Amino acid sequence: MSIGWSVLLHGALVAVLVYGYFQFRRPPPPISALAIDATVVSQATLDAAHRPPAPPQPVPAPSPPPQVAVPPPPDPAAQQAAAQAEAEHQAAAERAEAAQEHAAAARKRAAAEEAESAAKAQREAQAKAKAKAAEEQAARRVAEAQAKAAAAAKTQAAATQADLQRTIAAEERLDAARASGALSSWAQQIQARIQRAWIRPPSARSGLDCTLYVTQVPGGEVASVRLGTCNGDDAVKQSIVDAAYRASPLPPPPDPNLFERNLEVNFRPTD
Repeated sequence: MSIGWSVLLHGALVAVLVYGYFQFRRPPPPISALAIDATVVSQATLDAAHRPPAPPQPVPAPSPPPQVAVPPPPDPAAQQAAAQAEAEHQAAAERAEAAQEHAAAARKRAAAEEAESAAKAQREAQAKAKAKAAEEQAARRVAEAQAKAAAAAKTQAAATQADLQRTIAAEERLDAARASGALSSWAQQIQARIQRAWIRPPSARSGLDCTLYVTQVPGGEVASVRLGTCNGDDAVKQSIVDAAYRASPLPPPPDPNLFERNLEVNFRPTD
């Protein structure tokens, strides 16, 4: 397409030059004279008319038109060679531009791949560091748990040993107190406290024999009273239960190791 336009442009230029050349070579047309009717004028004009006429002046020859250099007609082979050279130059420029774009795209892809590789390596390093930190933290937690368990087991063993020793010592003291008669003495004090708090009803008869089950809390406070076997009537039974509550707090044992929460008390008042 560019070759055709170039040939048309050169042809138009040659036609303009040839047309101009022939226009300048054409001789100019003759000047036509016009007839003028004259009238009488002044004396000076008449005198001038009687004077002999001046010799005719030579008419200058017309100057030749300027020579215009006519360019030689275009050479089709040269035009074709120029058009081919222009096409090759254009193709080379397009190939160079395409090569530059391809190189730029390749550099861009290489930079993106390098950045992605660096980011991936950084993520992997962070993941490894995080996993290592988690493993170390888990190992520390296991070690701390094992140390705590060992310390707790040691403390529990020591506490168990101490409880066992206290239990053995308490049983030994209790056996000693029982052997010494302190337990029977404490039971007699409780019986005496309840008998003193008893208000004898009119229906009570001699030879009264009843069994009381008394529950106390530390300090001797009576929590509950339940009457077992008893040979008295209802009024007598109720009076005995009331006496056990009025006897609260019960006397403490001579040895704290002798304290018992649930007591069995024999109620046999003397006449």
